[in-house]
Amino acid sequence: MAKRDRAGQKPPVAEFIRQFISAEDNRHHVHKLLGLEVEPELPPTLASLLEAIGKAGRAEYAPQGRARRR
Repeated sequence: MAKRDRAGQKPPVAEFIRQFISAEDNRHHVHKLLGLEVEPELPPTLASLLEAIGKAGRAEYAPQGRARRR
């Protein structure tokens, strides 16, 4: 198995588990089984609003530049 990993090949079982977990149909069940919290996807309008708020907050606290020395 270590030889496969070094060669860039994934073991068949590991690949199957990775595909199973990442499949959209199984994601909810896997998260529930493992006790993981699932964040719902925001509608595009709310996502863009949240991004704009974040940018404004970062701009407010960003350094304004250094004073020039003479």
